[in-house]
Amino acid sequence: MMPLITVKLLPLTLLLLMLLHICQPTASLLYRRQSFTWRASLDSCTGIASSLEQSVFSPEEAELMLPSKSETTTFARHEFCNYPQFLQKVSLTLGLCRVLPSTEHYCNLCTSILPINVLSFGKPFIKQKSNAICCVQIPIVGGLLAKVNPHSADHGCLSFTWHQEKNNITLVTEIAGNYQPALAGSRIPVPYWRNMLYSSTQRLLHEYVMWRFHGSVLKEFEKQCLNNP
Repeated sequence: MMPLITVKLLPLTLLLLMLLHICQPTASLLYRRQSFTWRASLDSCTGIASSLEQSVFSPEEAELMLPSKSETTTFARHEFCNYPQFLQKVSLTLGLCRVLPSTEHYCNLCTSILPINVLSFGKPFIKQKSNAICCVQIPIVGGLLAKVNPHSADHGCLSFTWHQEKNNITLVTEIAGNYQPALAGSRIPVPYWRNMLYSSTQRLLHEYVMWRFHGSVLKEFEKQCLNNP
């Protein structure tokens, strides 16, 4: 019975968080988000989860002066590589999470109250992608939410891509590769109730976090634009 209660309450909680965030005063002066689209699923035949989120931002003024391409690339790399640190923001996780360095991996996302490792990340790396200003990938290498296959080096990764056409910006984030959430269990095909549990909890939470992350990146970019001589 507990999974059903969780399924019902979590979407309502996420909706409330999104509404509260939308109603907060915004420092957005130069850009507006035209759209945010996402799709995410868990393949019952393989137990592999995937997602793709895309935000399209357009400038409020057509003649907006932007930083140079090299400055934008440097900025995007910094923001994308620091995604794990974004997860510990108090406004996002209410202080319940913190990121700790790891000798075995790059860093661990842990709970603040109990020493529980939620997710482990490998070192971010730059991936060359055509028609993109910048693309960064962060490997997922372990943690409570991830099922690690000892016979495979690919446990999935988070991918972040910055596209820009003139002054219009498109941010794309993905869960790519062979990421298998622990909520899917070890049985293949994945039981219906486990698929429903993942899709109604962790999947929705991930989309909310990415929606916030896209907005945070844009807000920081606006600051750089305003400071651009």
